[in-house]
Amino acid sequence: MQLGDHKLLLEKYVGAVMAAPGSLGLTATEDPAEFWERHVLDALKILDLLPKPLHSQNLKVVDVGSGNGIPGIPIAIAIPNWQVFLLDSNTRKSGFVDMFCKFNNIGNAHLLTSRAEAFAQQKEYRSQFDIAFARALGKLPSALELTLPFLKRNGLLVIPHGSSYKSELTRSQNALNELGAILQDSIPYQLNTQVSFTALIFSKQRETPERYPRKPGIPRKRPL
Repeated sequence: MQLGDHKLLLEKYVGAVMAAPGSLGLTATEDPAEFWERHVLDALKILDLLPKPLHSQNLKVVDVGSGNGIPGIPIAIAIPNWQVFLLDSNTRKSGFVDMFCKFNNIGNAHLLTSRAEAFAQQKEYRSQFDIAFARALGKLPSALELTLPFLKRNGLLVIPHGSSYKSELTRSQNALNELGAILQDSIPYQLNTQVSFTALIFSKQRETPERYPRKPGIPRKRPL
């Protein structure tokens, strides 16, 4: 993806994360260049792997477990015609992201502060999104349960994964069957460090049963 006019704002975001108090727990990375590559460029790379026609559409997307704003903030900056909802239960991290967006006029970024299990059961959010991203939700079966209920039918879920993705996919077949999704594609990619990742892209084929996601904490404690 060509950064163009977006680069200055993305660099400002990195600077804000680096300058934030350590008590916020935004990142363990102390090197801005490392944060840029491992987090910002990773988010932009994932966007590049999606079908290009999606970039020009007016889509509604959600970043579940957004934390410090990755990948939601780079996505909102790079594609201003998308409405990007950043969901996280940590009020301090969400507050930081919210203030950064407001101070920098990122009007297409919207903060949601609560558990995914709670928001996914609300009518205004359930089955309302075209694309969901999940980068830090733990094991794949749990991540699927926490994200797929947000998607419309035929919506896409994007989860970047490391080298263990094949075994995680094997463990996730029951979850996919229960939740109404299939693996559409698995696309390997590398960052400048030459560390290999795989973007797992799932397609929601049917409505997720109303019983999912289960009560807070259960998806992680008892994965499907």
